[in-house]
Amino acid sequence: MTALVDGRGPGGLGTGNEVVGARWGGTREEPHTQPRRARAESLTEPSRAMLGEVLESVLRARAVGTVTVVGADPHAGLYADLGAGSVHVVAKSPTPAVRAAVTADPALHLVTDGDPPPAELYVLAGDTGYHGTRRELERVMAEEPDAVVLVWNVLWPAGRRDVLPGVGAHGPSVGRDGLGPAGLGAGAVDAADEAGGEENGVLTAVEDVLAEADESWTMGVVPALSGLAVLARDEAWFAEELWETLLPWTTSELLAGLERNRIALVSRVLELEYAATAAARESADHQIRLTRCLQQLDAAWDEIADLRAEHADNADNADKAAVSAASRPSLRARLRLRRTPAATH
Repeated sequence: MTALVDGRGPGGLGTGNEVVGARWGGTREEPHTQPRRARAESLTEPSRAMLGEVLESVLRARAVGTVTVVGADPHAGLYADLGAGSVHVVAKSPTPAVRAAVTADPALHLVTDGDPPPAELYVLAGDTGYHGTRRELERVMAEEPDAVVLVWNVLWPAGRRDVLPGVGAHGPSVGRDGLGPAGLGAGAVDAADEAGGEENGVLTAVEDVLAEADESWTMGVVPALSGLAVLARDEAWFAEELWETLLPWTTSELLAGLERNRIALVSRVLELEYAATAAARESADHQIRLTRCLQQLDAAWDEIADLRAEHADNADNADKAAVSAASRPSLRARLRLRRTPAATH
């Protein structure tokens, strides 16, 4: 008998040839499960719950009971779902999304002033750029050397370039990433002018802290969802089991390739959004110029009519001038006629 393994654990129906991961493809009665779920999920801001298996293995290897999340992370409840007894979210100015997440989950505790209790797992949201990440990481490594530290956003776009959400009203200028006209988008983030160099980016901050640490620490990077770095002290009692558990994730060329594919898709979406915005702006500019031209034409017609009436040799010429002025379509009508063909495409 063929065994069915649905991706949620070992086991199946008998023994023999196994069909692994059958549930990902839906059923014969509901064949659209996969694309329907894909369209319901965000391409530009995927949920960190997708890495739940990785995070669960970290919590299990360290025997984590208390988690401290530093930064605005609306996904903080994920760690409680994975088995942590309490999760403290440290945010001096929490966003409405963070407040809503804390309110909805009794395992979450918001810390806006003072220090949270010691924890076995510290999570840095990676949303404070080089200096904020370095400051928090140095503090955690000095005060809690036997904790595991997770740092998000160590790969594109924030790994080698400071990207600060919600700081700028207009976001980065076009072309700052040097790869395409759309850059990183606009309105949601503020970013360093260029990527690379010193004191720029979350990954650069982590590398500098590790290079100057008094003790030996190891960092493993899970190359998915903008990059998750896992840090632990080499002499920690759980280090060997932790790295053995994470090895398939931190060395996965498949994950790295899928992340590159996601970046390609996100970049294309940004380019399309930029092109659409630019086209709309250009169309509006054309409309403004057209309106001005028609206004000038109206003024010229009025002037011609006045001159004809003023210099008419007889009433017949004056009547012709009046008829000519009256027969002109109005500015509003001409604008409507101008727009109608484009609207029908």
